[in-house]
Amino acid sequence: MENDSEQQMGRSLVKQLACCNKTTRDRALRVLLKTWLPSLSDHLSDDDAKKLWKGLFYCFWHSDKPLPQAELANRLSSLLLSLSSIPFSLQYLSTFFLTMRREWPSIDALRLDKFYLLIRRFISTLFSLLKKNSWDLELVRRYIDVLDKGTFSAEDKFQGSNGVNYHFATVFLEELRPFLPVRVEVLDILFAPFYSVMGRVPDRVLLGKIKSGLFDVLLKNGRRLLEARKAGEEVASGDDVAVLGTVGLVMGFSGKLYGIGSDPGCCQGNRKVLFGLHEQFLKLEKDAAASGFEFSIPDSVDQDDDEEVSILVPVCNGMEVDAQEAKVEGEDLANGKVLKKCKKDNKVGGVKKAKKKKKGGKAEDDSENVADENGGDLNGKQVDDEGTLLLNEAVMSNLQKQFEKVAAEEGLDDDGVASACDSPHSTSAGAMSKKRKRTKNLKGKKSQDSEIDGGDADDDAAVAMNGEKSAKKGGRKGLRKR
Repeated sequence: MENDSEQQMGRSLVKQLACCNKTTRDRALRVLLKTWLPSLSDHLSDDDAKKLWKGLFYCFWHSDKPLPQAELANRLSSLLLSLSSIPFSLQYLSTFFLTMRREWPSIDALRLDKFYLLIRRFISTLFSLLKKNSWDLELVRRYIDVLDKGTFSAEDKFQGSNGVNYHFATVFLEELRPFLPVRVEVLDILFAPFYSVMGRVPDRVLLGKIKSGLFDVLLKNGRRLLEARKAGEEVASGDDVAVLGTVGLVMGFSGKLYGIGSDPGCCQGNRKVLFGLHEQFLKLEKDAAASGFEFSIPDSVDQDDDEEVSILVPVCNGMEVDAQEAKVEGEDLANGKVLKKCKKDNKVGGVKKAKKKKKGGKAEDDSENVADENGGDLNGKQVDDEGTLLLNEAVMSNLQKQFEKVAAEEGLDDDGVASACDSPHSTSAGAMSKKRKRTKNLKGKKSQDSEIDGGDADDDAAVAMNGEKSAKKGGRKGLRKR
C-alpha cells in the first residue's frame, strides 16, 4: 500500500510539474525536492524515472527569464549531490541525458539557450560530486560511463539528437577547468569517451567539436607555457596557461592519438584529423623534452581559495596625512603659498613658479626663483604676478616679530599671535594680520629696491603710500603710530 501511495503521489507531481501555471509548478517542485524524493529509500523504476524527467523537462520548458531559469537549473542539477544513494544518482543522471536526447528535436531556437545552460549545470555538478568523493577512480569510471552512454555511445537512435553530443563536447573542458588539476589517472578516465568516439563515429561535425573544444585548447596552452618557460617568464600556477598547458604536455596525447588512428577499425575519414593532432602533440612533446624543463601534474592538490591581499597606499616622504589635511595643503600649494610646517613637502607638491617677472617685465632664471622660495635671496621679490604674498622662512620670521610688536601695542596675548601664524586656515583675525604684514612688507621693500632699481623706487613708494593710506582708512592705530 505504501508503494502504491508513493506511485500515486509521483504521478500527481509529474502532472503538476508540467502545468502551465507557475504557482502549481513551484508547489509541485517544492514537494518533489523536499518531501517525495528524500523519502525514497531506493531508486525508481526506469518507467517512473522517465515519467519524472518528462515532468521536469516541461517544468523547465515553461520557465521564463534568465534568473528563474538559472535558479531552476541549479536546483535540478544539485539533486545529484543530495540523492540518497549512488545508484539513484546514476539513474537520475542517465535519465536526464536520455530525456534531453529524446526531446531535443522539439526544442525551438528561443528555448535552446536555457537547455544549453541546463546541460552545463549538470556537467559542472557532476564534477563537484566527484571532487566531493576525492576523485575516487571507481566512482569516476561509473559516472563517466553513464556520460558516454548518454551522449556519444547512446543506442537510442533518436533522430536530431546530435545537438546534445555537440554541446557536451564543446563545454566539457570549460566545466572541468575550475576543478583542475587532478591526477593523471583521473584525466585518463575523463578523456576516455573522446578517444573512443574519435575512432569509431563518422560524424565530421562531432569530430570538429572535439578537436576545437578539447585538443586544440590543450595544444595552444601547452605551446604558450613552453614559450613562457623558455623566455624566463613566470606563469601563475592557477592560470589557464599553466593548468591546461601542463595537461597538454604530460598526458602523452601524441601516442594515444596515433594508436586510435592506426587501429584497423578507425573510420577512414577521421584518420587525417587524428594524425594531424598526433604530429602537433609530438612536436610539442619533443620541444618540451629538449628544453630541459620538467612538467608534471601533482598527485594531490589542495584547492583553497586565494587569500585577499590588502592594497597599501604609499605616502609621500613618509608623512601621513588625512584626506582633509591633504586637501587644505594641496590648495595652499596650488596658490603658491609655502607653509612653514609643510616646507618639507615643497618639492613633493610639485608646484613651483618657473619664471617670475621683475617690475621692468623681465623674467628671472629658475635657479633664482628656487632661491627666492627657499629664502636664499632676501632682496628678491616676495609678491607673485597675481599679487599674492609668498611666505618664505625669512619673511615669516620678520613678520612674526612685527606681529608681536603690534600685539603688544594692541593688547593681544601671545597665544593669539602664535595661533595666527601657525594655523593654515583663514580666520577674520588672520585676514587683518595679512593686510598688516603685506603693508609692512611693501614699506620695507621700498628701501630694499631703492638701492637696486633706482628709478623704479618712486613707483614702489607710491604703491607703499597707497597701501598705507588704505590701512589708515581701516582704522589701524598701531600702524599710524609707527
